[in-house]
Amino acid sequence: FKYIKMAAVSVGIVYVVAVFFGLLATCVTFIGILRHPLRAFKKHRRDVPPSCLLDTTLGTHHYVLANGIRFHYVSAGKDSKPLMLLLHGFPEFWFCWRHQLKEFAKDYRVVAVDMRGYNETERPPNKNDYTLDILHKDIAELVPALGHNTCTLVAHDWGAIVAWGVAAKHPQLVEKLVIMNCPQTSVFQKFVRKNPRQILKSWYLFMFQLPWLPEFMLKLHDYAFLDGAFCKKAGCVHNEAFFPPDQVEAYKYVFSKPGAATAAINYYRCMFTNPTKLPRGPLTMPILVLWGDCDVALDKTMADMHTSVGTNVVVKHIPNCSHWVQQDAADTVNQYMREFLEV
Repeated sequence: FKYIKMAAVSVGIVYVVAVFFGLLATCVTFIGILRHPLRAFKKHRRDVPPSCLLDTTLGTHHYVLANGIRFHYVSAGKDSKPLMLLLHGFPEFWFCWRHQLKEFAKDYRVVAVDMRGYNETERPPNKNDYTLDILHKDIAELVPALGHNTCTLVAHDWGAIVAWGVAAKHPQLVEKLVIMNCPQTSVFQKFVRKNPRQILKSWYLFMFQLPWLPEFMLKLHDYAFLDGAFCKKAGCVHNEAFFPPDQVEAYKYVFSKPGAATAAINYYRCMFTNPTKLPRGPLTMPILVLWGDCDVALDKTMADMHTSVGTNVVVKHIPNCSHWVQQDAADTVNQYMREFLEV
């Protein structure tokens, strides 16, 4: 009963903070609507995928069943090669790994999957279809469904949150782990307790707990939040050449699909109400942590704290690089990955 009461209090605090940030976001949004009322609700139809998504040099498109749903993925390299499984974050999809699909196809069967609810992977309708336990099981079943017993697991953002859990729960599946700009849960909690300013940087985690408001905001001005996310002017990227307009349009094409926004936000909605229990003890597989130091949402100090989460952890900082590290500094990321994988 004591732990149930503590959990209830914690969830209550989360929702209080969520309402606070929701009110702030609503005020900012309302001002934006007043400034451009017609533009705010204007949307473009996107019935045809942008040409960059049809680039056959990136790999071939496939589908596979795992954990009760159909996953879409793009594969490059021979099936006989070791599996490198790439997990994207919010608000991305397989395309964010385009540079790694090309780079590692000679040595691996590189598979960039659309995570549950994203792009062409099925979107279960309920919020509780996106709990961490279910997401962990997705990947645990996906590896054998692809015909492999193990993989090199490479992940960014929300994909990395899932990957940390998979590595802890199913270490036999993960030969090596590469994490990009995403703290392990215990590291994040420890950092936040000593550095409450991180809560302000993570304001969206709380705002996304609210119903319907996040979806409404993300769709305004024809999904303008994606323009901001991949814009140098907003401080969110440093190498804008890696994010030309047609590629940003690809993200809008994917995110504007029916139910896509809700599915993506449901990951966040389950974070506090449906936490997961991970085995204790350090991870034993080799781990590479890559960190774009100009991440506007996650403090770079957390990167070095990960030396305690495993027995063999390498941390690499990438200066002048944003949160979207595998795209913003693709050559550097690929170099660090190759050095780590060849050891």
